This record gives sequence, C-alpha cells and structure tokens, in this order.
Amino acid sequence: MASTVPHCPAWQDFPDIELYMDQVISVLDRALSPYSQEEKCITSTMINNYVKSKILLPPQNKRYHRAQLARLFMICLLKRFMQLSEIGRLLENLAARRSEEEVYSLFSSELDFAMDAAYGRREEDAPAPAGKTEEALRSALLAFAAMHRARSDYLAAEQSWPRVLTEDEVKAQEKKAKEKEKAKEKKAREKEKEKEKEKEKKAKEKKKEKKS
Repeated sequence: MASTVPHCPAWQDFPDIELYMDQVISVLDRALSPYSQEEKCITSTMINNYVKSKILLPPQNKRYHRAQLARLFMICLLKRFMQLSEIGRLLENLAARRSEEEVYSLFSSELDFAMDAAYGRREEDAPAPAGKTEEALRSALLAFAAMHRARSDYLAAEQSWPRVLTEDEVKAQEKKAKEKEKAKEKKAREKEKEKEKEKEKKAKEKKKEKKS
C-alpha cells in the first residue's frame, strides 16, 4: 500500500511571532492533522489544562511564542501514550542540557525516524539514544508511529469493504424496486390495451369490407 509518511515540521516552520489562542489553534491543527484522524486536534481547553499542569509556560499578555507552539506539538503527540505528569518529566529532563530549540530538534528527528521505521522506509538505524530519557522518547514515538501505521492500514482496508446499507437505505431501495415493478406492470397493461384496440379496429375494418 502506498502511504504518505508525514514529515515533522521543523522549528522554523512555527511562526516567529507571538500568537493569540485562536491563531495557535489554527497553526497546530495544520501541523498535527497529518498525524491524527481527529476532527479537532487541539482546543483552548487542552492548552489551558497544560498550563495548569505546568508542562507549558503560561502566555505573556495572552500571546504564545514559537517555543510554546513547539512544546504543544510535542505534548499533543506524546499524550497518546503518556500521562501529562510523565510528559512533563520527560521534557524537563530533555531540556536539562538543551535549549527548547534543541529539544524540539531531537524530538523532530526521532519522530521522523519512528515514522520511517513504521512504514518500512528506513534503510539505516538511527544512532543509539544518548541516555535513558532519550530512550524513553524514542520508545514513545515508535509506539505512536506503529499505531499511526496500523490505523492507516485499517482505513485503507475499510475502503474496500462492501458498505452495509442503513435501514433507511434498505427501505428506499425496496420502495424504488416496488415503484419500478408497478411502472412495468402499468406499461404492460397499456400495451395490452393498445393490442385490444388494434384488434377491434381491424375487426371493424373487416366488417366494413364485408358489408361493402
């Protein structure tokens, strides 16, 4: 099956300007949509919850910067396999010796590696994780990528299944069949009437000929 493997957005792909909540949601929905089948990937309630959980820095003057968008992207993918408290510890440990940009760069490369591995498009193994924290990140993203591939395969297979009609559709089909049968019977009756008329006409003509 030919599948399009999503490519993780780079740090530079996130706007280098401060954004309000609705703008943040719009940017992240586009970034997350290739990785999710959900109609809404992120909401303001989710973002506020991450701030309350202290895994995301609060906005300044109701505006969010690039580092916060990158962290939100990471949280949204990791939360499928981890509790918020676990995500907080993981990101905190990763940031112990790295800047926010470096943390995201590591996350990005690990996500792309995991997706390529899940879809069989990785020819070479990635370097071994530098430590336990990096190993935990790789494990989580490999699990996420495997789930993404399984879901993608399922949806592709589902398209080839014969569709089960709903009760209303079955009734509509039965009604249509009955109407078609009635129309057929009506046409047959009309045709029979035309034949009878033709016979009567010929009989009258013959009778007329005899008289003459």
